[in-house]
Amino acid sequence: MEDLVFVGDWIKDRLLGSGSFGTVVLWRHKSNEQKLAIKVCKWGDELTAKHRERWTKEVEMLQSCNHPNIVGTKELPPEFKTELARANPSKLPILCMEFCSGGDLRQVLNKPDSCGGLKEVQVRKILKDLGSAMKFLHSYKITHRDLKPENVVLCVGPGEQNANNVTYKIIDLGYAKEIDSNSICASFVGTLQYLAPELFYSKTYSNSVDFWSFGLIAFEIICGTRPFLPNKAPVEWMPVVKKKSHDDICVYETFHNDICHSKEIFPENHISKPFKALIEEWLKVALEYDPKLRGRDAPSKVTFAIPPEGKTTTSSNIIIFNLLEKILSKKIIKVFCVTTLSHIAYEIDDSTNILALKSWITKDTNIATDDQAIISQMTYIDISDEELVIKYWTETSNVMLFVYNKKQIIDDNSAPVVPKAVQRCLELHKGLYNFKNSQTLYRNAFYFVISQMDIYDALINGIFTRAESLKQDSKQLLVKHNSTDKNLGKLLAKVEIVTKMTDLGKNHIESLKENSVGTNFLGGFGKTFKDADDIVEKTQKLQTAWSQLTVRLQSAARRSNEGISNELNSFVAKYNYQGMFTNAYKIFTSHRKSDFYNENREKEKQCPEIVKLCYDCLKLRSKVLQELLHQPFVLKLKDLSTELSKITDIISKAADNSDRLSNDLSALIDEFNNCIWSTISVVVRDADNVADLPYSVVSFQKRDFKIGESVTNHCTPVANALKDDSIKSLIAESLVLRQNHGDLCDKLDTQKKLLQQSIFDFSFLSE
Repeated sequence: MEDLVFVGDWIKDRLLGSGSFGTVVLWRHKSNEQKLAIKVCKWGDELTAKHRERWTKEVEMLQSCNHPNIVGTKELPPEFKTELARANPSKLPILCMEFCSGGDLRQVLNKPDSCGGLKEVQVRKILKDLGSAMKFLHSYKITHRDLKPENVVLCVGPGEQNANNVTYKIIDLGYAKEIDSNSICASFVGTLQYLAPELFYSKTYSNSVDFWSFGLIAFEIICGTRPFLPNKAPVEWMPVVKKKSHDDICVYETFHNDICHSKEIFPENHISKPFKALIEEWLKVALEYDPKLRGRDAPSKVTFAIPPEGKTTTSSNIIIFNLLEKILSKKIIKVFCVTTLSHIAYEIDDSTNILALKSWITKDTNIATDDQAIISQMTYIDISDEELVIKYWTETSNVMLFVYNKKQIIDDNSAPVVPKAVQRCLELHKGLYNFKNSQTLYRNAFYFVISQMDIYDALINGIFTRAESLKQDSKQLLVKHNSTDKNLGKLLAKVEIVTKMTDLGKNHIESLKENSVGTNFLGGFGKTFKDADDIVEKTQKLQTAWSQLTVRLQSAARRSNEGISNELNSFVAKYNYQGMFTNAYKIFTSHRKSDFYNENREKEKQCPEIVKLCYDCLKLRSKVLQELLHQPFVLKLKDLSTELSKITDIISKAADNSDRLSNDLSALIDEFNNCIWSTISVVVRDADNVADLPYSVVSFQKRDFKIGESVTNHCTPVANALKDDSIKSLIAESLVLRQNHGDLCDKLDTQKKLLQQSIFDFSFLSE
C-alpha cells in the first residue's frame, strides 16, 4: 500500500502505524475532508488457515462492538475494495475505522510537561472512558489482553482541545495476539511492562489481566511513571512485586537503591487530596498480584475447590468497575487559598454549606472562619455561610472557589512544597547521579516548575477575582447604606414630630409654672421630656456619624471601581514563569536525547543544569512574592478590604441603633399620648380624688361655664373657718398624695435603672 497515493477521490495522508501483522493508513477525501483509517494485513502466503480465521474473527468482533469509547468501524468505500486488492496479499477483510485526530495516550504521556502526571480533570475523563469501554467488553466476554497507552486514542471534538471535548477510545482488540508463540513475542515488544504477571508464568488466564493493565495506566496518568520498578525488566520486578501486600500499590527504588513498598501514590502529582485517597483504594483492587483476587471485593477469596458437605464458601464479586464509577461520581470542591498560596479540596454532598467548608479550611490554613472570604469567579460575591457549596461545583474546573483572609491578602511566610529529589539536589548541588536517580530528579524538577507556575496562575486569577469582588462588595454596601439611610430618614421625621410636641409641652408647662398654677403635678411630663431629649441627642450623634460614613463609603466605592487590570497585566508581563517553563522544557528534552539517557546508563554524573533550574525557580517565587506584596494595586486591595469590612460593621451597627431608637421613640410617643389623654380625661370629668390620677397639670376645674359670663359667678364661696371634719379630710388626702408620690418616685428610680442598662453602641463614632 506504500505506492498507492490516490484511490478515486481519496488521497493518502500518512501512515498512522505499522505493527508486526498489519499497517494502518490515513486517507482523506479531497472534497469534504472526510478522513478514514484503513488497516490491512500485510502478510500473504505466510499466513496459515488458523491465522486467517483469527484475523477474520477479530475484525468481526470489532465491527460488532458499538460503544462510544471503542473506536468505531465504517463501511469501506467501494473504490478501495478494487484498488487495495493488490496491496492486500492475504485477501483478508480490510478494516475501515474512524480517524481519531488527537493521537494516542502514549503521545500525551511522552510530553515533557506530563512527567508529573496529568491534571485531575483529564485523569477523571480517561478513567471514566476506559472504565466504560472495558466494562462493555467484559460484559460480552471479550478480553483485550494488550491494554496500554498506545492503544488508547483521543477523539477531539470541534474547537480547541481540552478535557471537555476529548473522548478516549480503545483500539486494537488483540488482533492475532495468539497466532503462535513467535508472533506473540514479537507483538509484545515494548509493551511487556503493561502485561499482567500471569501472562508470563501461566498458560491460563482470565479477564483480570485487563484489570492489571488498567491499574497501571491509571497510576501512570496520575504520576507520570509506572508503579512497579519502571526502570527494570519484568523478569526483575515480578519477583519483588510478588511479595507485596494487598495494600501496596507502589514498589520503587530509593536514592540509595533500596527497595521500598508504599500504600500511596507518589506525592508529585496534580490531583486533589480527597481524589487521591479514593483512587488509592481503587488501585489496591486493580493491582492485586493474585489474579484470582484482582478486581474483586476483599477479603473474600475465589476458590475452585469443592466445599465440604454441609459447608458453604463465600464467593467474591467483581467490583473494579462499579467501585470506579462510584469514585468518579464523588463531588470534590477545589479551593485555592490566596493567602497561603495552596490548593485545597474537600469531598462534598448536596447538603454541604459554606459554613461547613469554612470550618474545614480553618483546619488546613489556620484562618478563622470569621476572617474568611470565599468568592467564586462566577459571581465575584462573598458567599454567605448559609449557601450550599454544590452551587459552585463544576466537573471540569481546577479551581472552583477562592478563599481569602480579610486581614491580609498574601502571607509572605508561606513556604513552597518541594519534592525530596529537588531538596537533595539543592543541598548537594555537586552530587553524582546514576541514570535512575537522574531520571527521578529531572522529572521531579520539571514537576516543581509546573506546580509553581500553576500556583502563580491561580494567584493572579485570585487577585483579579478579589478586585472584582470588592467592586461587588461596594455595590452591596451602597444598597445596604441606602436602605439604612431610608430608615434613618424615617427616624429623623419621628424625632422632628416629637421635638415639636415636647417643645410645645415644655413651653406650656413653663407658662403654668410662671403663673404658679398646677406646679404640684408636673412630674410625669418631666420624665417624658427628659427621655425625649436623650433620644434626640443620640439621634443627632447617629446622624453626624452617618454623614461621615457616607463620605467614607463613596470614597471606597470610587476606589474599588478603578480596577486593577492594567496594573496586574503589567506585573504579569514583567514577572511570569513562562521563561522558566521554556527553560525546563529544553533541559528535560535535552536530557532525554542525551547519551546518558540512551546508552551510558551505568555511569554517574553531576546535573548542574537541573540544580540551577530548581534554584532559579525558588528564587523567582521569592522575588514574585516580594514584588507583589509591595505593588500599589495589592496594597490598595488590602486597604479596601479592611475599609469595606469596617464600613460593613458600622452600617450594621447603625442599622441596629436606628431600629432601636425608632422603637424607643415609638414607645415614647405612646407614653406621651397616654399622658395627654389621661390629663384630658381628668379635665372632662369630675375627679373624686386627685391622688388617683396618673398624671395631671390641672390647676383648677371648669364646671358648666357659660360663654359670655364671668367665671367668678360660678365660684363657690369658701368659709374662712374649716370644720374639724374638713381638716381631717384634707390631712387624709395629703397623706394619700404623699404615699402616692413616694410610690411614683420608687417607680421612676426603677425605670431609670432599667434605662441605664440599655446600651447603645457608638464605638464606631470614634473611628
